[in-house]
Amino acid sequence: MKIKSIHLALAIALAAASTSALAQAPSVGGRSENTAGPTVAASAVGVRAPAVAKSASTNTAAREHTLGAGRNVALMVVGGAAIVVGAIIGGAGGLIIALTGAALGLYGLYNFIQ
Repeated sequence: MKIKSIHLALAIALAAASTSALAQAPSVGGRSENTAGPTVAASAVGVRAPAVAKSASTNTAAREHTLGAGRNVALMVVGGAAIVVGAIIGGAGGLIIALTGAALGLYGLYNFIQ
């Protein structure tokens, strides 16, 4: 019984030693390939900026794409509101406002789908 417990303790010690040695191994090329043990990056709490900086052209393209979707959604919302206001006003003026709102909404929808 005592020999089995010694073998078990030896196996646990060897496994723990290899894991801690792997965690303390130096990283190659600035990147750590091992996943054992705590890291400074894992200890950070909250929102972090991306580690890889993007080029200015990539940031501009992403920003323009986001702005385009926002503008198109705004056109659809304003168009829908104009339709409702035109229906409330009624008559020839309300019809003109409603048709203009429909045109704005459809234009925003067309650009949003593109």
